Amino acid sequence: MVRENQRELISNQVVDPQAAALYALVAARLAPERGPYLLRRTDLATGAVRTGPEFAGGSIAFAQGYLWIFAGLGQRGSRSAPLVIREVSPKTLTVVRSVSFPPPGLVPYVSVAAGPGVSVWIGEAGHAWLISAVTGMVVSKVTVPAGFGIVDIAVDPAGRHLYVSVRSTSPEGGPDAVFEYDAVTGRLLASAEHGPVTFGLAGAELTATPPGVWASYRTGMLGATILLRQRGLVTVQPPDGGGPGPGSVYVWGMGATTAYGGGTLWLANEGGVLACSSPQSGAVRAKTRTRPGLLVSSELLAVNPAAHLVYGLGSGGLIAISPPARCWR
Repeated sequence: MVRENQRELISNQVVDPQAAALYALVAARLAPERGPYLLRRTDLATGAVRTGPEFAGGSIAFAQGYLWIFAGLGQRGSRSAPLVIREVSPKTLTVVRSVSFPPPGLVPYVSVAAGPGVSVWIGEAGHAWLISAVTGMVVSKVTVPAGFGIVDIAVDPAGRHLYVSVRSTSPEGGPDAVFEYDAVTGRLLASAEHGPVTFGLAGAELTATPPGVWASYRTGMLGATILLRQRGLVTVQPPDGGGPGPGSVYVWGMGATTAYGGGTLWLANEGGVLACSSPQSGAVRAKTRTRPGLLVSSELLAVNPAAHLVYGLGSGGLIAISPPARCWR
């Protein structure tokens, strides 16, 4: 859909399917270090590009109708400096407000997920905050148990359950875990501190669906994707044939990404497999082997149920994938 040069390809980018727009933070330089970053909006219908302001951070998320821009892992300055996230209007590309958080004391991952109503959950280091997208005020807060740092967060489509993936902050390492909280009050509902997801090396990437949260984690050169059921986080191993292979969906080498939309779980892995599945059981509705290099790092960006399209980052830029009808529910 959109051709990109090398600088644009390695930028951080998100898609708003409803507005048919691609937003990217493109580094002005790549060496000796990346940055500063220019915000660009590309109209997917016309290809027209509009440039916004410059930012020091190169990470971007889209939630509750706003862009959220911050310094990502490896882009942070002093660890004693507060984390600042800019809330940006996708229509005007101007900063609506800045939201500041206390210094994390370590180089954290930062994750943003749409919360209940017009709010977002922002997770980093040992805390997650529920922020009003209208006022920028803190509505609720979650603190994960001592010894853990947040890797990723996700909220179910109904806005009732917040899932938090964590990794050990001990120098000796330790097991990973996933916690489930009430997405409104922040009350702890369940924890997965035992089972396969705890054997990940760097925490799990999460995709929340109505029946629970799908967690993708690496155990070394290999990795797996499993379902943790809502209200209890009971592990469900999807039907996948038992191990990695040319057609394996849920057991993969190196990396995988998942997305939810149109009543369907979407998964792409670095084995070249692209699949659509039941979010309840993981039963595969359709799958294909993509040609080598089609999807960069198997990266899925967004799902557009109205147009029956899935967007991904390809080797030459943004691509749109048209899955078969049986994928959609």
